[in-house]
Amino acid sequence: MGRPAFALALAAAGATLLAAAPTGAWGASRPSASSKSPVAPTDLAAGGSTSGAPALTLLSQSPWVGPGQSMQLRLGLGGAPATSMSISFTLFSHLTSRSAFAETAGGTAVGTTLGSSTVQASTLTPDPQGGVDVTVPVKSGDAPAAGTGAFTADLDCAAGSCGGVYPLRVQLSAPGGGVRTSLMTYLVYANPPADTQRLRLAMVMPLSLPLGGAGRAVPQAQDTALDTLDNLDAAMSAHSTAPLTLYPQPSAVAALEASSRPRAKTALTGLEALSAQPDRQVLAGPYVPVDPDALAAAGLGSELTQQVRRGVQALAPLRGGGHTWVVPGPITASSMSALQSLGYDRLALPVSDVVQGGGPSLTITQPFTLSAGRGVTATAVETDSELASDMAAGSGGTTFLAAYRMLADLALVYYEQPNALSPRGLLVLPSAGALPGPGFVDTVLGALGTDPLVAPVTVDELFTDVPIATSTRRLASASSSSSLPAKQIRDGRARLTAFSTAVDAAASPVVRSLDDMLLSSENSQLHPAQQQQAVAAFTAALSGELNSVSIRADTIKLTSTAAKVPITITKQAGYGVSGVLSITGDKVVFPAGAAQDPGPVCRSPSVRSSAGRSTFSCVAAIGHATNAVYVDMRARATGDFRLAVTLTSPSGGLVLASTHVTVHSMSTSLVAVGLSVAALLVLLVWWGRTLWRRHPPGRGAHVRRPQPSQVA
Repeated sequence: MGRPAFALALAAAGATLLAAAPTGAWGASRPSASSKSPVAPTDLAAGGSTSGAPALTLLSQSPWVGPGQSMQLRLGLGGAPATSMSISFTLFSHLTSRSAFAETAGGTAVGTTLGSSTVQASTLTPDPQGGVDVTVPVKSGDAPAAGTGAFTADLDCAAGSCGGVYPLRVQLSAPGGGVRTSLMTYLVYANPPADTQRLRLAMVMPLSLPLGGAGRAVPQAQDTALDTLDNLDAAMSAHSTAPLTLYPQPSAVAALEASSRPRAKTALTGLEALSAQPDRQVLAGPYVPVDPDALAAAGLGSELTQQVRRGVQALAPLRGGGHTWVVPGPITASSMSALQSLGYDRLALPVSDVVQGGGPSLTITQPFTLSAGRGVTATAVETDSELASDMAAGSGGTTFLAAYRMLADLALVYYEQPNALSPRGLLVLPSAGALPGPGFVDTVLGALGTDPLVAPVTVDELFTDVPIATSTRRLASASSSSSLPAKQIRDGRARLTAFSTAVDAAASPVVRSLDDMLLSSENSQLHPAQQQQAVAAFTAALSGELNSVSIRADTIKLTSTAAKVPITITKQAGYGVSGVLSITGDKVVFPAGAAQDPGPVCRSPSVRSSAGRSTFSCVAAIGHATNAVYVDMRARATGDFRLAVTLTSPSGGLVLASTHVTVHSMSTSLVAVGLSVAALLVLLVWWGRTLWRRHPPGRGAHVRRPQPSQVA
């Protein structure tokens, strides 16, 4: 059925994509979002850990506290004998800039020390789910500390001015052995005025899927990737009231939909249910990550349209759409214009794509008009790189610490302009391969549901709720270059288009799979050699489909001057094929008009002659395994000669099958017979005249015979 070659080529493409796919996206199994057990990796933010030393981890904490409240922490002391270890707490003054926040995230203490305390780990309350519980009462100018705990945090602030983000360093020590390990977390004090707008946060969750499965017709998702997807799905579904934007890679969703594995079907069902929840937005993008400028530079601008069309189609089960294009890298005015023609008039782009003003500035918290020159503009929002780093840290052993660090980072942005009456907002998008774990997602979404400083929104809500800045910003200059195998992709697209005109609706899955393979070769995350391999896999797959149609190379014997010659076409594919059948030779004549009756396979027969060659053609519908076309022809000579037989796509440009048929003519033409008869008549006349001259009639009657006497 044409399947083996197609399956092997598609599997090769899947293996190529697997080699370059981000490993952090659906790529590793992590604990379920609902799990509260201690995690093994160590959360380190400062000081480091001695080899073989006990691990200090942050398992949970209060994301913020208000007047009269206490901060609750749950610490993991992996491998530490509680009877011999001590824990130190040091609180620093509130941070005033995000650069200072970045320093503390790297482990450096910044600001004035507000207080410190050391307690024996054995005096802390063991937590039933693992670790130890620590209570930190908070004293502020707004309210005195309530209750007691291992350490009282005195914010040393006047009433109404205590709001902010306070670094809190936690150190694990052994008697006489110094600090073994430490971490830096944050006490967020929230007491916002009633008339203050909360900071909007549009968190985008990109979902990609490493594909594999050698020898399979459809690329398969690894079980570990599906496990991680299930855990992420559970974490996001558990917080259905927190608005969230999903950005699934269409090729991954298409692989799940095409797979026959129940495991993949379950994963797809989970995604469909997640996308159907209220306050969920699904962004539609290209089928695979592509660089619009690279496509344009390679002369493949039309492929961007194909990418978007297929991307929207693949995400139809998830209701994917929207007008926001996520820009992974540099962008130019030409690609902005191309995207706008496809309906994308909003851009989410890195800060590096925008020309920055001189001097220090606050965090950009409004959409803005982006000018690319030549009259090309778009509404854009910067993706926040610091928050992206927080999300990237949430993919490993620092899952929970990274989650609370991100919440503290958001609070710091809020406190840059705490009394703003106009809404402000941020968009966070993790970088490729840095998707956070389910524990991170569960922690952040759970906190955002009731956060007094930050309100989660979808990407569309960010653009509509937050006013556009009055000032226009300029697009940073960028050059276009491409290493794509442009000619191979262009030729492949032309051949695939022609193939699609030659097959019926039953071949739609095959055409779609071939299209997916060709689009996948344009993945900007692949190296040039991998892109070449992906195109080669597509070419092999298409050739495999074409090999399922063939024309039998028979030897045909003609025993008369004219005969009806059968041409046999065989088909192994499970779908119908149609095309233009052409038979050409220089020693035959094809009768035209009603004389031609090629049978039910062909319609609209026609005959043409040029330069001594005759051609018969018709539109052939190949619907059976064996199909016969009967062509009337007359040989112009005896002996063996060849006919060229070709089946091409209806639109032209693609040969579906071709061969040469040998014709052995054993008949004599009328002209030859006439000449032979004439020659025989001439010969007979010549023979007759010769005899006539030698022996004319009556010659012997006039000769006198001599008499005997006369002889004497």
